Amino acid sequence: MRLIEYLAPHDLDKVVGQDHILGRNTILRSLLLSENFESLCFYGPPGVGKSTVAMLISDLLSLKFYKFHAATTGIKEIKNIFNSQDGNKNGLLILIDEIHRFNRNQQELLLYIVDEKKAKIISTSTENPYYNLLPALRSRSFLFEFKPINQRDMKALMGRAMEQWAHITNIKSLKYSEEVFKYIFEHSGGDIRRFLNTIEAVLLSSRPVDDVIDISMDNIGEILGNVSYSIDEHYDLLSAMIKSIRGSDPDAALVWTFKLLKVGIAPETVLRRLLILASEDIGNAYPEALIFSESAYGAFEKVGFPEGNIILAHLVTYLASCPKSNRAYKSLDAVSKYLNENNPKPPKNIVHNSKSYKYPFDFGGFVAQKYMDYDGIFYKPSNSGYEKRMNDRLRRIWGDAKKYDKK
Repeated sequence: MRLIEYLAPHDLDKVVGQDHILGRNTILRSLLLSENFESLCFYGPPGVGKSTVAMLISDLLSLKFYKFHAATTGIKEIKNIFNSQDGNKNGLLILIDEIHRFNRNQQELLLYIVDEKKAKIISTSTENPYYNLLPALRSRSFLFEFKPINQRDMKALMGRAMEQWAHITNIKSLKYSEEVFKYIFEHSGGDIRRFLNTIEAVLLSSRPVDDVIDISMDNIGEILGNVSYSIDEHYDLLSAMIKSIRGSDPDAALVWTFKLLKVGIAPETVLRRLLILASEDIGNAYPEALIFSESAYGAFEKVGFPEGNIILAHLVTYLASCPKSNRAYKSLDAVSKYLNENNPKPPKNIVHNSKSYKYPFDFGGFVAQKYMDYDGIFYKPSNSGYEKRMNDRLRRIWGDAKKYDKK
């Protein structure tokens, strides 16, 4: 049996961390006591107790428990479960791990299960459900965010782990310094699974002297290598990846992208940020970048690791090599500011059933006319890549009617 299994909590009071949702007077506790829920969604980083809490809830409510992983489960398997349980008085609880991998049809089945009260559903995700859950399913679910385990709770867990290991192995004493704890904690990134597995690996590699194990930084260095990681570094690595791509350095972009994966960041997190970058930093300089990014995202989801890394490397080097423009992104800021300060109305020539509207195709495809009662320019095309052609065309057709050079 692994160390993580020895330390697995047997009730909700023993769960490490997540006091903000598992405390005595929290909404989740009230829902569980009343059993007044059909669907819960737990989201947050890996290794923070989402699936564990789901299993403990099934025990608490005496529900028959089934666990599925969205990457390997189809509609038929889930249907077979609740169809075979007709008349089951105790009820069912179905856990769907990584629900963001479910497509629309699969999520609609869950919606049916919830509406027909065929079973209670708990879904987990490392991604934000506001982006990945169908609105109808999201509206029927109570959403709870799980957070990385903090240093105080991990310190207590390490003490329990050492006591348990001493009991298992009959070692008289286990010693470690504050430096050792902090190094393992920072490497874990708030992930209990990684934290305990690292401790176990270090203990297995440490030889007792006079029935005492003294964990040193040398032991840890051999296990963890030179790659360290902390919560703050997550954001630093993402920033480094984005800035390298924005700066057209494909080599640096590859380093930071694959270090993100190496330290355990979900590839979906990286891919979603690259989708945003395709519009924010490349935009109309190379419009195909967004299409290619979306296609690469879908291809990665179909292929998975490790071959999906080839697709990711393809995408990162492509985006880093594309011409860049942030003018579409800046136009959003400009128009948002304008709308916050003004309440514009459409001019009469473009309102519904206007008699003075000029149909552009009656004039060869374009005719200068008023489309708003404001002569400001929000979108100012650059001279980068394809956007230069757009810039040239807009200046040519509008002439003096639009002041593209106006500051």
